[in-house]
Amino acid sequence: MSTELESVEDLEKLDLIGTKEVCRILKINRYTLYKLLEEGKLHGYRFANKYLFDRKDILDFVKKHRI
Repeated sequence: MSTELESVEDLEKLDLIGTKEVCRILKINRYTLYKLLEEGKLHGYRFANKYLFDRKDILDFVKKHRI
């Protein structure tokens, strides 16, 4: 599920979103988001004590949990 980055060009292709937007999209609080990260159910990038998420990874997570 996580996106492997091999070059700066790969990073430029990502559509990164922040914690607040992910919580709003998934309708969860940030503690639940951190728990999903800790459990390895979601993957993100940590920069200077902030998390960023690839929008595609969030979409994949939602599709995976479709009933």
